[in-house]
Amino acid sequence: MKRTTLTKNYNEEGLPKRVDKALAWLISSRGDWKEKCIETKLTLKRQTQENKRVKAVRDELKLRNIRLKLELAENKELNLTLWNRIHELESQVKSKSDELYELKKKQ
Repeated sequence: MKRTTLTKNYNEEGLPKRVDKALAWLISSRGDWKEKCIETKLTLKRQTQENKRVKAVRDELKLRNIRLKLELAENKELNLTLWNRIHELESQVKSKSDELYELKKKQ
């Protein structure tokens, strides 16, 4: 080959021009890929942390719901017991009042 042909097809570092262009493209492509990878990794990390927070809040709410249901059941049971006691006492008052009326009637 001629000397001029050698210098046309090679750059200053002695690499063929096509390889030089390919290397430049690969380097820039790699840099772009790294940036995209870092962005995606950060996005994924944020989503993962958000999911953990949401799950923790959900679990707390479920536990609170269970506690409130138990408390409601206890209150209903207490309410029923108190109503039964009220009716019992009312019947006792009625019977005592009837007895009192009968006693007054006899005198």
